[in-house]
Amino acid sequence: MGKDFRLLLLGAAHSLNHSLFVIVPPLLSVIMADLSVSNKVIGTVSMAASFIYGFGALAGGPLGDKIGEAKTITIFLLFSGFSTFIMFAAGATKSLTFFALALILMAAGSSLYHPTANSLISKTFSEHVSESMGLHGVGGTVGVVLTPTIAWFIGSSLGWPVAFAFFGSLCIIFAFLFTKKFGFKSHRGKRQAAGSIVEALQIRELWLLLVFNIAIGFFMKGVELYFPKYLEDNRAVNPMWASVAYTLVLAFGVPGQWIGGKCSDKYGSKKMLIVASAGICLGLLSLLFIPVYLIGISVFIVLYGVFFYAHQPALNALTGFLSPETHRGAVYGVFFFTSFGIGSISQLISGYLADLYGFDPAFYMLTVFSFIALGLSFLLPERQKPALSHNKREKSVSHSSNE
Repeated sequence: MGKDFRLLLLGAAHSLNHSLFVIVPPLLSVIMADLSVSNKVIGTVSMAASFIYGFGALAGGPLGDKIGEAKTITIFLLFSGFSTFIMFAAGATKSLTFFALALILMAAGSSLYHPTANSLISKTFSEHVSESMGLHGVGGTVGVVLTPTIAWFIGSSLGWPVAFAFFGSLCIIFAFLFTKKFGFKSHRGKRQAAGSIVEALQIRELWLLLVFNIAIGFFMKGVELYFPKYLEDNRAVNPMWASVAYTLVLAFGVPGQWIGGKCSDKYGSKKMLIVASAGICLGLLSLLFIPVYLIGISVFIVLYGVFFYAHQPALNALTGFLSPETHRGAVYGVFFFTSFGIGSISQLISGYLADLYGFDPAFYMLTVFSFIALGLSFLLPERQKPALSHNKREKSVSHSSNE
């Protein structure tokens, strides 16, 4: 089938990947009450799952290079989908252990997706990488935008485990669309040796980008988990409207992904990342310091929603441009791990601060990390031509020496 259909399938898989992890925030108060746990405890469990979500990407990238992207994505959908049903055991026994097990297994399966999909897109859509990354993000965000609200209504009426099982069932059904029968073929080069994680870390052009990515993870994961509960505890927002507010953040991410991709292709990834980082900082400052809460929340929803998601296609494209094709899966795996894995530490710290001092100090800390990312964005390298594989580099050097 054509590239458009392939991108559509990837967008849908992207949606399901994120849907599994935006079920918890709108139902956080219900889950915590049911399991009798504190912010610190739930933050620790979420950190563990997020760390696995990131750490597994170190295997997901090379696995996609080795066995093919479609097979790897199918494994993610099936494994994560079936893992959601463990939540029924957690709900029936009021067991934090079962909840943590389900969340970690979901994360382990889901971790395979992002480096695989990003690698495939960077190879397939080499002429318009940023825009394709943006459209892939749009596909994911369009699907996931309603997840918090859907999860809230399913969870509040049928029980929170049912919300997980609903999206898990969609994963299982959708896994069959990634078989060869539907024309989604692997983009793996048969004669190319897949790059390793160690080799990916040796690409010096990516080091500063990697530090920037870690800074993003440090504020992203805290905001992602605690934003609805922050509104409930610190802004006296009804839980239903808090879930709607979270949904609106994702909704503004739809045009954000498209704008980020288009502007990155037109003006360069570095400029887009500087603008996006500034917009994120302004959004967090608005949430914390605008005295009229409704205005502050509204400004945050627009700015953070647009600019956080606008940074993703720009960053993914720049990463692809700076990495060899044969190592791209491994590189995207490393980047996903640093953002989602290492960045998940902020969930534990935020939960600890919230238990001791309330959510405002926790969000002050997250805002500091957003300003660190803004400062680093000015130091990032400019967009370059896609990096050559090691074999191509050797041929290029050999050819130059013969002239």
